[in-house]
Amino acid sequence: MELQDKIETVFISELKKVNAPHYFIAVSGGCDSMVLLSLFNKYNIACSVLHVNYNLRGIDSKLDAKIVRDFCEFNNIDFHQHECDLTAAMKNGGNLQNNARQIRYSYFQKHLEKRPLSVLCLAHHGNDQLESFWLAMARSGGIRAMAGMQIYTHPYLRPLLAIEKQEIYDYGSTIDLKWREDLSNAKNTYNRNVWRNVLLPELESIHPSLSNDVNKLQQIFRRQTNDDRKVVKQLLPARPQDFHLSFKALAELNSTQWIEFLDLLAIPKSIAISILTLTNGPNGKKVFIESNTTDYHVIWKESDRLFFQTKAKKLVPPQFKEHMVTVLPKRFSKSRIFIEKSKIKGDVSLRTIETGDRINPIGINGSKLVSNILKDAKVPRSKRKNIWLLVDEEKILAVVGYAIDKRAIAQEAPCLCIEFN
Repeated sequence: MELQDKIETVFISELKKVNAPHYFIAVSGGCDSMVLLSLFNKYNIACSVLHVNYNLRGIDSKLDAKIVRDFCEFNNIDFHQHECDLTAAMKNGGNLQNNARQIRYSYFQKHLEKRPLSVLCLAHHGNDQLESFWLAMARSGGIRAMAGMQIYTHPYLRPLLAIEKQEIYDYGSTIDLKWREDLSNAKNTYNRNVWRNVLLPELESIHPSLSNDVNKLQQIFRRQTNDDRKVVKQLLPARPQDFHLSFKALAELNSTQWIEFLDLLAIPKSIAISILTLTNGPNGKKVFIESNTTDYHVIWKESDRLFFQTKAKKLVPPQFKEHMVTVLPKRFSKSRIFIEKSKIKGDVSLRTIETGDRINPIGINGSKLVSNILKDAKVPRSKRKNIWLLVDEEKILAVVGYAIDKRAIAQEAPCLCIEFN
């Protein structure tokens, strides 16, 4: 009962810290995820089960799905399954484990988006943490990679992360729980299995306290990572939106803080160097972000800073009203335009800027490119998508907020006044 009490106490404690309105559980059918599912069931905590069947192991894959489905049906638990043919998806090459991970986390994300503030529970345990450390070190990973997994990083919760694998198996046997063994875990085809089945057992036979020593080291790394994240969060907006990062602030970030910065924005680390090299490029130089996981689309270089631009959203034009006036004001502004109606062709409307747009602005002879007007006004390229043109059916009447065309301007009243809010 001591082991049972320990695991159940840890489980309840971690869930209380999060107190999510709804929990999803990733359940493969193996011992660790079935134990996690049984704990939710024992304490009658509302949840939904997500199972992914890659169809990699024939009938065994179907039996994995069946044991999870049967448990859920018997205990009246919400069950969802995503089925795919991973073998077929691998015909064009790639890393099988990476592809499988991408498939399941994309599936998980779709469910998380349906329930705001929901949490996905994963059955990672202490041995997974140890393996992650050695895998990260073998790949020359930094402090953050070797720090391992956090128990909770929204929206992911790992309530069994402090429990050893053998303890989970013993708990499952104690409560007479049924689960499925994935025989592929015994094959040393993947690096993780080599560490799990060969290297770590050998290292621990030589150095019995190895696991505890690694755990202490990971705790130090996690504290450092958390400190770095606090520094970075001060540079980021509270919610996804366009923002600037000055070169001075960028220069003050160390390498681990820079990684945390990209991670918080979900920007791929593969373009980390390309972003940094923007500081040496000309103004307007940009790096596009090709990723579905981030809210950001492109990073621009401005004079002394980087501009992080969110993905395109539907632009909302400014509101304006038209009315006739009988007297011209003594002072004019760019928010009120006075036009001679006879010089307008067709209806007046708003549109965004197009390449080559020209205007005959008040105060100069001839025409001028709209882009040059905005350049003279020191409007950054990244902001020009939000500039609107007032036009009729043949010409530009105004660059809203910046310039007014003289070809239709009223010289006397009565005339039409177009006023922007």
